[in-house]
Amino acid sequence: MAVNPPKLALVTGASRGIGRAIAVRLLKSGYNVIGTYNTGKKESKELSAEYPKISWLQADFSDHAQVERLITRLKSKSLDAIVNNAGVIEFEDFEKFDWSIWTKTFQVNLYTPLFIVLGLQKQLKPGAAIVNISSLDGMVGSFASMSYSASKAALINVTKSLGNNLGRRGIRVNALAPGWINTGMSTPESMEATKITPLGRNGRPEEIADAVAFLLSDRAAFINGQTIIIDGGFGNVDYIMLQEALGREKRSE
Repeated sequence: MAVNPPKLALVTGASRGIGRAIAVRLLKSGYNVIGTYNTGKKESKELSAEYPKISWLQADFSDHAQVERLITRLKSKSLDAIVNNAGVIEFEDFEKFDWSIWTKTFQVNLYTPLFIVLGLQKQLKPGAAIVNISSLDGMVGSFASMSYSASKAALINVTKSLGNNLGRRGIRVNALAPGWINTGMSTPESMEATKITPLGRNGRPEEIADAVAFLLSDRAAFINGQTIIIDGGFGNVDYIMLQEALGREKRSE
C-alpha cells in the first residue's frame, strides 16, 4: 500500500520564540519543516540536532533582495503549509519620528509575508494552508510602536484578501493575533499584563503553536480569511472598569 510522503511546511523566523515552538509542534505532527532565520544560527543548529527533519535558509527580511533569493531557492519545493511568523518591532520617538523604522517594519512584517505567498503560490498544493502571525497590537492604537501596530493591522487585512484569492484553489489563509506571550524576553512591563488578563497569566509559545497546527489541519477546513485572538481575554478588559470593580470589592470587605 502506498504511503503518503510527509507534509512540508515553511516556517519563517523558526529559530526562536513562537517560531521555534511552531516548528517543533509541526515536526512532532509529522511534517518536514523548512525554517528561516536571520541571526539565530546557533539556535537553528541546536534545533536541527534535536529534529533532523528541519532544514534551514538564512535571510534578512528587511532586505527585499534576500527575500527574492529565498523565493528562488524554494521554487523546486511543493508546499503543504506556510507560516509567516518572522517579525520585527522597533520603538519610535513620536516627536522625532524615524521613517526608516516604519519602512523596515513594514518590509519585514507585511511586504515579506505577502511576497512569500505570492512568490510561492504555484508551489502550494491544493488543500494547502497558510497562517500569518499578526498581533493583538494590530487591533489597538500604539504610543511608541506605531509602525509595528500598523503593519500587524495591515497583515490582518491582507490575510482576508489572500483568503479570498487563494480560496478559489482550496487554499485557506488565516491569521493569529497573540496577546502577551512569554518568549524568554519578558519585561517588567509585559508581566504587568498578568494583573489584567482574566486568566491571570501570559501565554506560552506552545499555545500559539497549537493554534497554528489546528488552522493547518483538516479540522479547520472551513475557516478562511479569519484572525483568531489568543490573549487569555486581555483585550476584553477595560482597565478603569477593572479598577472600579476591584475598588468595590475592597470597600465591601
